[in-house]
Amino acid sequence: MLGNSFGINIKVPFNQDKMYPPKLKTSRLSLTPYSPKDEDRFVEMALDEASMRFMGGASGDEQEERRLFKKILEIYEGENKRWFWIWGIYQKNLLSGHLELKETTHTKAHELEIVYMIHPSERRLGIMTEVLALLKKQQAFWQKRLIATISPDNLASIALLQRWGIETEEILVNDETGKEYLKLLLEK
Repeated sequence: MLGNSFGINIKVPFNQDKMYPPKLKTSRLSLTPYSPKDEDRFVEMALDEASMRFMGGASGDEQEERRLFKKILEIYEGENKRWFWIWGIYQKNLLSGHLELKETTHTKAHELEIVYMIHPSERRLGIMTEVLALLKKQQAFWQKRLIATISPDNLASIALLQRWGIETEEILVNDETGKEYLKLLLEK
């Protein structure tokens, strides 16, 4: 276990046979794989208006989001050919957010895409600021750079990622919708 002055503890290495992500901790947050008991709170997050507006793949349908949650639990057990870690973000054992690090069509060989959403009652409490500090420290260990693909209208997330530091910004166009979005390469 590694530690630092931010109270961040890092457990490594990860299990390469399954897609269980490593358990990560900060002084107040735990990033751990979901359990079945988290389904209702996950669905609340996924059906929130801001989450639906800015999360790629958000359906707006409760049954579809429940199916997606069950798919996450299946991903943990699968043998995946690509890097695909999914965590619940917990504060005092309460599911407060969702986090993914994965290889996507937007990533290069040395990159992982970060995807996140925070429960509406937990927003603006510094959760993602703390999580991003943890991930920034980890990216060198993982030998990966982090990117985010984000709607230009998601000003809160853009501001958060600007505090991290953005090395490059690229405008991409969604082939299906024709809408522009940003690919941000985050600083090391």
